[in-house]
Amino acid sequence: MKLNDQITTYDVAEALQGETGKFEVTSPNGERYFVTCQPGHSISSIEWAGNEPNRQPFPVRKVAQPVTTEGRSRRPAAA
Repeated sequence: MKLNDQITTYDVAEALQGETGKFEVTSPNGERYFVTCQPGHSISSIEWAGNEPNRQPFPVRKVAQPVTTEGRSRRPAAA
């Protein structure tokens, strides 16, 4: 996904498979979550915790690109 792209999905883990960056996920009842995806990592499980099956899709929007640290030197933390 590109920055600020938005999709709706019933399966957040499947929709974000292979993606990188930070995503805002809104549950059907309005709760907002931020999910960070990194290369080589995956979401192994997201389960609906309600009593009834999820019948409404989750809006998912990419809010940030991944931050790379390649080529940057680490600065020691100030004491």
